[in-house]
Amino acid sequence: MSEKPTKLFTTLEKEALICGRCGYCRSACPVYQVVGWESAAPRGKIAVVKELFAKGDRAAFSDEFVRRVAQCTLCGACSDDCSTSIDTRRMWLELRKRIVEMGKEPDAYRAMRDNLLTNKNISTFPNDERLEWAQDLDDPDAPAPRAGAEVGYFVGCVSSFFPQAAQIPLAIAEIFTRSGVDFTTLGGDEWCCGFPLISTGFADDSKKFIRHNVDKIKELDIHTLVTGCASCYHVWKYDSKSALQGYDLEILHATEYLAHLIQEGRIPMNRLDETATYHDPCDLGRNSGVYDAPREIISGVPGVRFVELQHHREHALCCGGGGNLQSADAGLAAGIARLRTEEIGAAGATIVVSACQQCEQMLTTAIREAKLPVRVMDVSQFILEAMG
Repeated sequence: MSEKPTKLFTTLEKEALICGRCGYCRSACPVYQVVGWESAAPRGKIAVVKELFAKGDRAAFSDEFVRRVAQCTLCGACSDDCSTSIDTRRMWLELRKRIVEMGKEPDAYRAMRDNLLTNKNISTFPNDERLEWAQDLDDPDAPAPRAGAEVGYFVGCVSSFFPQAAQIPLAIAEIFTRSGVDFTTLGGDEWCCGFPLISTGFADDSKKFIRHNVDKIKELDIHTLVTGCASCYHVWKYDSKSALQGYDLEILHATEYLAHLIQEGRIPMNRLDETATYHDPCDLGRNSGVYDAPREIISGVPGVRFVELQHHREHALCCGGGGNLQSADAGLAAGIARLRTEEIGAAGATIVVSACQQCEQMLTTAIREAKLPVRVMDVSQFILEAMG
């Protein structure tokens, strides 16, 4: 089981002073690649932070600077390429928190927060409808909450409420059932993991969501938690540590758990004559350290020819959908997705597999616009197709 090595982070002010202005972060930043302005690059934003905080004029953040901060996808590429080892991803999160404290957050962020506090999910649907997707299962009651199950499946907001992603929980539930996995969900008691709040600067509000979900896991006596959402996984793995302290809970992304099932011989695979590639979700790969499990699954299917994209693993390009960029600047998000789509086209794959609902949505749209003969699939859907 992989885990992302942690970097030391002190304070926003001290970290900004460490920056050597080498520019490695600028070369790695997908936003800079599309926008092309220094103000959109990590180095440029750090320079503004350094100047404003040095002057003690924290309230002087301009609307333009706030817009640049909101354009970041939180992909973590700048952090990986930083020659002075600044945890820039955490820096951007702290900067967004400071912007919220000043009351200067974008309107879209405020509206999202208000909706989350009201509905406990990122949609406008009642939270007790989280298991509507299960109506398409042979046994719609299979995922209903119950204590003592072998596995707790944390579905996530996107898979629960957005029709385009509904095939993912259906695939995971079907694989679990056919593999003999005793699983349950939190049903309507599952709240948003809290990532949308953390990523927009409302980290304090996220604590209530994290604590609620941890309490429900404990109530159901769940000790293995599996989620198919990269961002949910990152929150459970890293941001929930304090709330989970003293409780024995194994946290796995679906790719890790499904890889285990395959290794145990519980998932039979048929032959697929396809050329497949894999897009690393930022929150699963670069920000959480999970690279091998999805690749083992894809390359292990008989008949599949696996090819890597030009930028992969820790150097993978963002899909454009991270950091709530779609709500702040949908055009920029689409532009970043087009960069990734160019690499997918060059790889000659017939299928691009990922492990994040947001990535799959962004890539599906971009690939359709580019008229590429490539299918976009979640790892769970890929496995189910191979099972036949």
